[in-house]
Amino acid sequence: MKTIALVFLSLFLTKSCQTKKGTTENAPVAEVVKTEETKPEMIENKLQTGTKVEYEAMSRGFFSKIVFENNQLTIASDRNNAEKGTVIMLTKEDASAILNLVKAVNLDEFPNLIAPSDKRMYDGAPHANITITSNGTVYTGPGFDGGNPPSAIAKLVSKLVSYSEKK
Repeated sequence: MKTIALVFLSLFLTKSCQTKKGTTENAPVAEVVKTEETKPEMIENKLQTGTKVEYEAMSRGFFSKIVFENNQLTIASDRNNAEKGTVIMLTKEDASAILNLVKAVNLDEFPNLIAPSDKRMYDGAPHANITITSNGTVYTGPGFDGGNPPSAIAKLVSKLVSYSEKK
């Protein structure tokens, strides 16, 4: 009797797991915020750049993740659901401004940047990281204090963070 119950339960559980795998019922849903009224040309002419910028700052009681890809920003403040966040559709000018700031960064020297301070070492500031993906190559920058990035990426970081403050 135990064997039959065990076989029945294992079949039932594997079948229920397989049906949930393909559905998106429990997938996180992002909230969409528009900076301006979405114009038809913005939808049709999304900037397909191949550039992705991920900024993440965290401490014991703080978490912020900002992802720029194509012409939108995703801002998350929940460490456990970093994929679920607020989506901000950027105008063509805002997206171009961010791309110009990324182009100003020397990506070959990016991993060798030196943080101007070390407050993150003793919980004096959030620990921040930035990763830039350009044309399929991932460039990971050094860790730095949130609010005090290396001067080579200071404008890029402050531009990204400014959108989370507007939210």
